[in-house]
Amino acid sequence: MFKERRKTAVTSKMENLKNTIIRIRIFSISILIIAYLMLNTESILAQSLTSQRTLSFDSRYIIQGYSNKAVGQFGIEMLNLATVPADLIVRPDINSTTRGKKFLFYDSHQLRNVANGLLLFAGSIFLSNSFTFAYHEYGHGTRVAAVGFKPFYGHGVIATDADLNAALSGSVKTYDDFLSFYLSSLFNIGGFTIAFPENTLFTPLTDEVNNNGWYGLVQTGGLNNEMLFSEFIEDELYRNGGHIGFLIPYINGKLAARNYESGLGVFNDVTNIVNYYQGRGYNIDNDKIGNGSKVSLFTSALSYQFVYQFVRMFSGKSSRFHPWEFRGLELPNTLFYMNRDGLSYKIRSGYRFGEWRFPFAVEHVFEGEKRTEVGFGAEKQFDKLTTAFEAIIGKRLEFAMDVSYRQSKWLMISGGYALYDERNLHGERLIPSLEHGSVYHDFYLRASLTY
Repeated sequence: MFKERRKTAVTSKMENLKNTIIRIRIFSISILIIAYLMLNTESILAQSLTSQRTLSFDSRYIIQGYSNKAVGQFGIEMLNLATVPADLIVRPDINSTTRGKKFLFYDSHQLRNVANGLLLFAGSIFLSNSFTFAYHEYGHGTRVAAVGFKPFYGHGVIATDADLNAALSGSVKTYDDFLSFYLSSLFNIGGFTIAFPENTLFTPLTDEVNNNGWYGLVQTGGLNNEMLFSEFIEDELYRNGGHIGFLIPYINGKLAARNYESGLGVFNDVTNIVNYYQGRGYNIDNDKIGNGSKVSLFTSALSYQFVYQFVRMFSGKSSRFHPWEFRGLELPNTLFYMNRDGLSYKIRSGYRFGEWRFPFAVEHVFEGEKRTEVGFGAEKQFDKLTTAFEAIIGKRLEFAMDVSYRQSKWLMISGGYALYDERNLHGERLIPSLEHGSVYHDFYLRASLTY
């Protein structure tokens, strides 16, 4: 029998909005000082562009419903949806060289850019707060599903045993698919993930739960997913460019573990994670987890670029941009993950040479049982075809291949294969199922509307 007992009051949209307001106030001090100086100053460090945006149907949504990667890409597409009303209502003419009359410090062209950026920023906050909350719960659910138990998601607060028993009894409405849970999260606060012993996907792997540390992954799954979404944002910006609307979910993902340090006893994620690590003899406490989260933010180049682009937006420049590069080398970013073997940092970068891109990464467990994984890949854009390959070398080899064909201006067809191995750090966080052993073969097809 396996039940997940945890509390998620601090995961509510209201809490996320409060954290967002605090960060915006901090940024505003710099904005007031710098904005006027930048009104007519262009920077060679940032490139304006219109990024490729898609709305996709992925076979992993229905054939295998517990794919962190597929659902994470869905979140990226939701954030890009915020560009539609912004473009329709106050579309900036990026290529225009004409200038209109002045209003305060702005001419009409700059004012349209500011209005566009603010509308995009506000729309993205609405879409991302609900998504990152739901994706947090989904992170717990995917680790539950990987060992055979069917996860259910619900809204409300589980802060006592009575709340837990109410959820287990079915008196609280629950959802068994991510899309329904996400849509309900647009208008609800608080939530939980729960598994019933009688609802299984396959014969549960109780030995994995009890003897192999999988319970720790269930506890860390929510916070790891928020960090993972920051990783997906980095990928999106590196491949296609992006916009200022990614700022809040990116920072929230980086600081998720830091923001979850307070809570209600045994129903708090970080409390359960610390208890798990100490039970394995690791010297890991709240401070080390919170510090790891902050390091991931302050040692990432993209964190500083987001602040810079936020200021640029108020100076009338475009809200869209590419990551900073130096002679083709992307400035590095850092991620913080919690694994069965301890805490790790993952440092990522990439090199661009013409139409080729070569992403690479190193992940190292710095607290716990020391181990290191390296990842590298290659991507190439042809006329209508885009190919990508990625490999990860740890205790085992993992790799993924993806091919996309642009059938027309509006339609792109993609397919791919990925090999997961739960004996790797990457694999244990992302493998969809252990039903057939430590290795999982993932085939998928995707049809995307491009706009």
